[in-house]
Amino acid sequence: MKTIHYKSSDYAKQSELAICLGFFDGLHIAHQTLMNKTIEEGRKRGLKTAMLTFSDHILSFLKKEPFSFITSLKDKILAARKLGFDYFYVLDVSEKLVQMEPIDFIDRFLKNQAVVIVGFDFTFGNRGKGNASFLKEQNSFETIVIEEMDFEDEKIGTTRIRQCTKGGNMEEVAALMGKPYTIKGKVVPGKNRGKAMGFPTANIKNTGYLAPKQGVYISTVKIGKRQYNGISNVGKNPTFGDNQETIEVYVMDFDGHLYGQHIELSFLHYIRPEIKFSSVEELIEKMKEDEIVSRNYFEERNNL
Repeated sequence: MKTIHYKSSDYAKQSELAICLGFFDGLHIAHQTLMNKTIEEGRKRGLKTAMLTFSDHILSFLKKEPFSFITSLKDKILAARKLGFDYFYVLDVSEKLVQMEPIDFIDRFLKNQAVVIVGFDFTFGNRGKGNASFLKEQNSFETIVIEEMDFEDEKIGTTRIRQCTKGGNMEEVAALMGKPYTIKGKVVPGKNRGKAMGFPTANIKNTGYLAPKQGVYISTVKIGKRQYNGISNVGKNPTFGDNQETIEVYVMDFDGHLYGQHIELSFLHYIRPEIKFSSVEELIEKMKEDEIVSRNYFEERNNL
């Protein structure tokens, strides 16, 4: 697969592609349906396939606010490569791009394509005036629209996943995404309190992921090619009066050094909120209880 980063001014598109468009944050099961449909249409018609996405979230760019993502650009690229796409285009979000009229967007990026696949709620162009219906009116390519998909009578979408993540409902997040919510990052030095308490933790550098609701979670941790069970904490460690939010994980049944390594932390189940304990001893006792809860969770899951 060829990955190409473009500024809107230097975009040089391939013609006659089966191409899907979107921001694809979360890569939820509706996104997966759209991507699979693109591959299917490409194979059926004998066409090369492509994904076109954006370097930043349009609204965040307009508001000049940093965007906390669910899925990194790197993981979007990996997902496209795994499915067998031929091209992955990344459009640089700029003032010129967000102010572009829908018809100009089509002329610049989509004209002479064979088939364009989008979700029913996809919008593009100045003020989001372009949409799926506008695409279907064009006669220079065919448009296929993936209609709304529901889970438990509610629309599957990135907004719902973000709300569930910030609410600590990780089971629903996993159902919507088809896999647990995962943060990937480098292990960085912490304050070594966990080790002193008998629960050594790995602190993960958050490079822009949406952090789940603050609290304690049952988790899995992928280190290299091996997966371990663990207990993670998202928050500010109120017992110690810290001010900066951290993401850390106690990897159960692991004995080794993790500083500098890249790990994958998946959040499976919210156990409890962070608590400000009156003593370190109380905190240790609660952590022992959390470990029992976590081990019981994995034992029950293994027995299913």
